[in-house]
Amino acid sequence: MPESITNKNSFLDRTKYIGFLILLYLYIYDPPFAFSPLLPLEIMTIPAVIYITIYSRWNDLLSNFKNELFVLFAIVLFCFFRELGQPENVFLKTNVFLLLQSIVVPYYVITLYSHLKGRYNLIKETVLLGVIAAFFTIILIVSPGLDDIVRYTLLRTNEFSEFITFRSFGLSEGLTFAYGTAQGLIFALIIYYSKYNPRYLWFLPFILISILFNARIGFVPVIFSLVYFVIIKFNVRFIMIFLGVGFLLYFLVFQTDLFSEYAKTLEWAFDFFTQSSDFLTGNKSSSDGNTFNTLFGEMAVLPRDLGSWIIGTGENIFISKSANSDIGYLIQLNYGGLTYLFILFSFIGVMIWRLKFLIKEYFWLILLFLFTIVLTNVKGIVIAVIPSFRLIMLIYCYLIIEYRKFDKDGDKSFNLIKFSGRS
Repeated sequence: MPESITNKNSFLDRTKYIGFLILLYLYIYDPPFAFSPLLPLEIMTIPAVIYITIYSRWNDLLSNFKNELFVLFAIVLFCFFRELGQPENVFLKTNVFLLLQSIVVPYYVITLYSHLKGRYNLIKETVLLGVIAAFFTIILIVSPGLDDIVRYTLLRTNEFSEFITFRSFGLSEGLTFAYGTAQGLIFALIIYYSKYNPRYLWFLPFILISILFNARIGFVPVIFSLVYFVIIKFNVRFIMIFLGVGFLLYFLVFQTDLFSEYAKTLEWAFDFFTQSSDFLTGNKSSSDGNTFNTLFGEMAVLPRDLGSWIIGTGENIFISKSANSDIGYLIQLNYGGLTYLFILFSFIGVMIWRLKFLIKEYFWLILLFLFTIVLTNVKGIVIAVIPSFRLIMLIYCYLIIEYRKFDKDGDKSFNLIKFSGRS
């Protein structure tokens, strides 16, 4: 083949790959651009449905995810009847998008990836994008002028974003909640892949900074991964390397002028550990401003009668003007009662059951997903169209699809090939 044709094909392949990475970034992080009335993910849903329809992929999608779609449809159906006769939409529209963007869009993205790269590892691509997202955050932190342009020109703003300008740095939706959790999941994946390539560990300080300056709830998957890989799996090399990474992070944050303007943000971020310790030990010394005391005190809004406990009131207490709360479980409980909570977590149950093929070698991944969903749902609604849950669903759908391919081919080395970091 002539060299000019080879170079042209190579350039075209690189262009397609870069285009795919942009698409994947938009799927996971979905930055709310001010110049568009629709979110990128809402726009992406349209070509996903068209593609699956034109290429007759609906049967394959249903074959792979019929159980998940059944439960998601049950969630939508419950919301439809729960909100029937109410003047305003509460969670019906959100859960319709949850159905589309948790299964349909990931299937579309994974199909595009398989055409582009063949049998490679999409999970590694998500790690790459997590690192890129972290670099976006750091660039905005150290460049206040650029941050102002992004914050007030490129992205949508509201009263809340104005209130928390001391944090929320990045190109993503949900910067003060789900972005941090998504970055925490990326942190855990980096820890895992570093067993095969220690160079991954150099990215950990940047991921931690992207959590520190946005949403400290992102420390939940971080703590899980450290406990699991460093303590339970007691790995001396891991411990030594992580101490080195910790020192580098300390040097960057406290011994340079890069973050000198953000003392309030850093104080807020590290106070997470103090408050967690006080909450677990019962120490009331910081009760005046303790997040945990607020969550489990004045925000502990419970249903008022038996009917509300069973099927809820259909109200979103997050925006209630009287008794409001941002505790995910209580928002879900007040909206649809124990019935709604049962259906929601049935979906998680189906996911855990279907990932049982990972138990032998990758049980930690199942635990990571479960631990993250259960604990972060305290701080907000996790089973929703947000970066952290989209990241979980992308990895989940990818593992299910690839495993079924390997199982159909009679190849029992799925775990060793696809998730160990080997190409």
